[in-house]
Amino acid sequence: MRFVVPPHLVSTALVSALALIGVEAASAQEFAGRDKLFAHSNEFRRDVIQVTDGVYVAVGFALANVILVEGDDGLLIIDTTEGMGAAREVRAEFDRISTKPVRAIIYTHSHPDHVRGSRAFVGDVEPEVYAHEKQLRENLPTAVGRAGRDGGNQFGLALPAESRPNAGIGPSLVLGGGDGYMRPTRTFSGESYSFEVAGVKVVLGYAPGETDDQLFVWLPEKRTLLPGDNFYRAFPNLYAIRGVPLRRVDHWLESLSDMIALEPEYLVPSHTRPIMGRAAVDAALTGYHAGVSSVLQQTLAGMNRGLRPDELVEQVTLPPELADNPYLQEFYGTVAWSVRSIYTFHLGWFDGNATSLFPLSNRDRAARIIRLSGGEAAVLEAGRAALAAGDFQWAAELADYVLVGDNDHTEGRELKASALAELGERQISANARNYYLSTAQALRQGR
Repeated sequence: MRFVVPPHLVSTALVSALALIGVEAASAQEFAGRDKLFAHSNEFRRDVIQVTDGVYVAVGFALANVILVEGDDGLLIIDTTEGMGAAREVRAEFDRISTKPVRAIIYTHSHPDHVRGSRAFVGDVEPEVYAHEKQLRENLPTAVGRAGRDGGNQFGLALPAESRPNAGIGPSLVLGGGDGYMRPTRTFSGESYSFEVAGVKVVLGYAPGETDDQLFVWLPEKRTLLPGDNFYRAFPNLYAIRGVPLRRVDHWLESLSDMIALEPEYLVPSHTRPIMGRAAVDAALTGYHAGVSSVLQQTLAGMNRGLRPDELVEQVTLPPELADNPYLQEFYGTVAWSVRSIYTFHLGWFDGNATSLFPLSNRDRAARIIRLSGGEAAVLEAGRAALAAGDFQWAAELADYVLVGDNDHTEGRELKASALAELGERQISANARNYYLSTAQALRQGR
């Protein structure tokens, strides 16, 4: 992979200088995160996997998995994808295993990629639909404005398919076919709820984490745990950049502890592939718990020393014994975003610096910085030089100073788009990659 600088932004002499300092030689390391993300796509190859007797999971058909449990005279479905099109494909695969009627559907939580394909699994028998009672009122994210952050940028929905290797926790959002959501018919409000369907014993455990209405499904006779979105093969989205209420990391850890205590032999997440074997499952869950706990405890300790968010982000990292854990790679969430979210949850937006109490407006600050720098042309020239030198973050920030006063500034938009595109190509997080590249594309399209 070569380092490419748009020719209209730099001089021939500067390109030659970059070659002399070995930019091309350094590029392999620069793109290591992106290469890991592309390799991660193998996790989502289409497959229907038999986990244990009577338990199957469909992976790779949509963002979320669909889990099938076969009973004596019927089937149990856990999570149903984000749309009827993908759900019908899964249903066709499941019909090759069993054509027994679906007696029950369970939602692990209310996110659309888990609930919108339900009608595809309904035949002549109308199934019961189980969920935690909080799901019926878990609608805050769609009830408040999010400045256009509807998830499209996070999932890269407007990007060319070849720019989206995967979504970190699934191949991609697979929309289409209509909304087949079915409202829950049976809910519970306590810590757990047990029932039997088609001869299969089921325990639902309340497990707040990624959402406050999250539950896990425990099949005690099969020693099989379905953790919903509280575990998957990626560092968890302790904060979602698409814009959601802050997530309780301490509650997430408690839910992981509850699941570990069950000592499952099979683990079937609602994203990414299943894990089989008592030792492998325990290692995955305990490592996940340790990673999340370490980030939380490091952040809290730093906060108690008076560190501010920007300082904490520079210091909090996964410890060496966890940094290479395959279930804690930052394909989805990131440590840095988690640190900022934890800080905000506990201490709010104010960072303790009195200067931040009533700051200058962005427009006023930008105007002063531009004047101090010698004018708009000088700022743009500095931005181009930063871009050519590989200092992409600084180039983007310099472009922002120009754009805050004139969002239609052609050179400023191109400078920022180029910087964000370069940043996007260096990300291991699918969410970060998609957001950078989506914004760059929008800038170039005049949006």
